[in-house]
Amino acid sequence: MIKYLVIDVDGTLTDGKIYMGPQGELIKAFNVKDGYAIKELLPQHGITPVVITARQSDIVSHRCREIGISAIYQGIRDKIGCLQSLLQRSGASLSDVAYMGDDDLDLQCLLPIRQAGGLAGCPADASPRVTAACQFISSLKAGEGAVREFAEYLVSLNTENSAQSLQTRLDQALSYIDSLDFDSLDLGRHDVSPDFYFNVMQYQPADTETIPYEAHCQYIDIQRVFDGEEMLMIAPVYSARQLTPYDPARDLAHFSVPDNHTCLVMRRGSCAILFPRDARKAVRFGTQTSTVKKIVGKLRLPSQSVPPATHPQP
Repeated sequence: MIKYLVIDVDGTLTDGKIYMGPQGELIKAFNVKDGYAIKELLPQHGITPVVITARQSDIVSHRCREIGISAIYQGIRDKIGCLQSLLQRSGASLSDVAYMGDDDLDLQCLLPIRQAGGLAGCPADASPRVTAACQFISSLKAGEGAVREFAEYLVSLNTENSAQSLQTRLDQALSYIDSLDFDSLDLGRHDVSPDFYFNVMQYQPADTETIPYEAHCQYIDIQRVFDGEEMLMIAPVYSARQLTPYDPARDLAHFSVPDNHTCLVMRRGSCAILFPRDARKAVRFGTQTSTVKKIVGKLRLPSQSVPPATHPQP
């Protein structure tokens, strides 16, 4: 997973031209597409933008503030030293970094990042030595959207890696729950790791009219029935009216009866996996009054998950 996108300025965020007047630098031209990617796309996918540049410019400071870059290092020729200091403070490593530069001074970062397993990128018009060092060479020149193209590539990689990682973690959680012996466990919460715990539950299901639907944001639910019988009612969260504000401490919001729902009869051996988009409630099945024994695993989702309260309501 890429955590940082480190960007050079002249020849990367700009076309490399420097417009000078009697008092010094007058103008730099930036691309609005690059700015959008930095301000809007990267934060949504857990990537922090960083600028490290050898020149000093008030124009750069102003542009960085405008597009949400707070980590700005100017007048830096020891770029790798600056980057390593940043990573040391954050606990990250070079393998968590993508770097985009255009000239020989950037090689001090590009080469070790690539060797460590990070990503090295450059615009289409970078120097030949930089181009040879990079895994990603933009189809666009500097100042013409090259950073936007690189950012979208990083977002696609992070999205793919997140999906693969989540599937692996979900498979592991399912295997763990399947290995448990309900009768040897105490009722209540059991913590397994910072991102996974499970609740051991034993109860008589309520009538459907007496309880609302509920939905969560931070966790996937894995419901595994060990004994008894109940009906699990599931509906898209956007099809129901929200009754209570989302409570982040409890990871919970309540919803009214939706227009449409699916019913699953949960018996011994049944397992259901429920995501934040699923409003749900477990109720008595028919005239059955048996006690239900089940385990509900709670697998934490990535931090960008959307609270149920923000889903559009009809």
